[in-house]
Amino acid sequence: MSTPSPLLRLIQTVTTKSRTNAPLHPKRYNLQVSCHVKPNASNNREGITAIGPDRVDVCVAAVPRKGEANAAVSRVLAQVFQVPKSNVEVIRGLKSREKTLAITDLDIGSQSEDEFLRQARGILEAAVMPK
Repeated sequence: MSTPSPLLRLIQTVTTKSRTNAPLHPKRYNLQVSCHVKPNASNNREGITAIGPDRVDVCVAAVPRKGEANAAVSRVLAQVFQVPKSNVEVIRGLKSREKTLAITDLDIGSQSEDEFLRQARGILEAAVMPK
């Protein structure tokens, strides 16, 4: 699969196969997003501040203590992609500013993987806060 950039990766979720070949369950995907987190921002600056070729810059008001900033970043991405907070988790970089977050259990419908990645990038770009 070709990705437009390392910023976003789409990974098909492996599901156990049922005995019938009927496509009752649509393919599910996990979207991985590379982020650079800036904790301790003011409340009115919380959100996505920039999108580079390989990462999304996210400001959060939470402090990097006891996972508070990780939870805040997960909350921001859940709001941007309109998914439940429980579907967003930090999978890499728990104690670093460079993090990879996974948005799980996504149904891309009839779109191709590349179309979905372009749409996801568009969602992120639309969520960038004005300076």
